[in-house]
Amino acid sequence: MTGESGFQLKQGGPHVYELCWVRAQMGRCAEELVAAAGVSPGDWVLDVACGTGVVARTAATRSGTAANVTGTDVNSAMLEAAARFAAEAGLADITWLECDAAAMPLPDAAFDVVLCQQGLQFMPDKAGAMAEMARVMKPDGRLALSVWKTRAPIGAAFATVLDRHFGAGTTAPWELIYSLGDRNYLHDLAKGAGLRQAHIALDVKFARHPEPEAFITGAIAGSPIAETMADLPEAEHTRLIKEIVAELADFHDDDGLASPAQCLTLTARK
Repeated sequence: MTGESGFQLKQGGPHVYELCWVRAQMGRCAEELVAAAGVSPGDWVLDVACGTGVVARTAATRSGTAANVTGTDVNSAMLEAAARFAAEAGLADITWLECDAAAMPLPDAAFDVVLCQQGLQFMPDKAGAMAEMARVMKPDGRLALSVWKTRAPIGAAFATVLDRHFGAGTTAPWELIYSLGDRNYLHDLAKGAGLRQAHIALDVKFARHPEPEAFITGAIAGSPIAETMADLPEAEHTRLIKEIVAELADFHDDDGLASPAQCLTLTARK
C-alpha cells in the first residue's frame, strides 16, 4: 500500500514496526512502563528485548543522559534500526548490544533500572532471562516488565479473516504474543529470580490510529504472513484488509481505530 499513510507492504520489519505499532500503541506503552519504573535523572537503565528502541529512547529522555542507557536484543536488524531512530531523535549515545537475554555480557549490579516491554513471552528461557535481569540490577534496583494478558481484538480479527482465507492455523504462530498472561507464573518468575516487592497491575492499552486500513496493512507487513500477503493480487489484498477492519468495527471512535489489549505490568525490586 502506498499513499499518504506511508506504508509499503514489502518494507522491512523494523521500519514497519516503528511506523505502525510504535505510533499506534507501543510509544505510549513505553512512556507508561518507564514511569512505572520511576526512571529518574542520572539513572543507569537497561532495556531488554529493546526492538526498535522506543523504551530505551523514552528512558534516555526521562533520565536526561542517553549515555546511561543500554538496549539489548537478539535481532541485529532491530538493533540497527534502533540505533538509527535514536540518532534521529538526538539520542545517539545510547548503547546497543546484540545478545540473548538469558546470557547478557554485562557486569553485575550495573543498572538502577531494568525494563522489558512485551519481550519476555518470546524468550525460550524465561527463568534464565529474569535471573539475568536481576543479576545486572544494583541493590534496590527497579524492574518494570510488561506482557499481554490475552488475545486482543486485533489478534482475533487477524485470526478470523486470515485463517478463513489461508487455512486454519495460519495465525497460530502469533499466539506466542499472549502466552505469558498468567499472573501467578509471573510472580513465580520474579520470586525465582530473587526479586522482592513484586507487584502486578492489570490495565488496558489501546492501539489508536486515524487510518485503520493503513494500520492493519502495516501490522501485516511486519508479521510472519507478510510475504504471503505481498504475493496476492492487489484486489485480493485490499479485500482482506477491509475484512479485517470490518471485524474491528466495534473498536473505533471518532478518531479512528481504538482497539484495547489487556496488559500485565510487573514491577519489582532487587
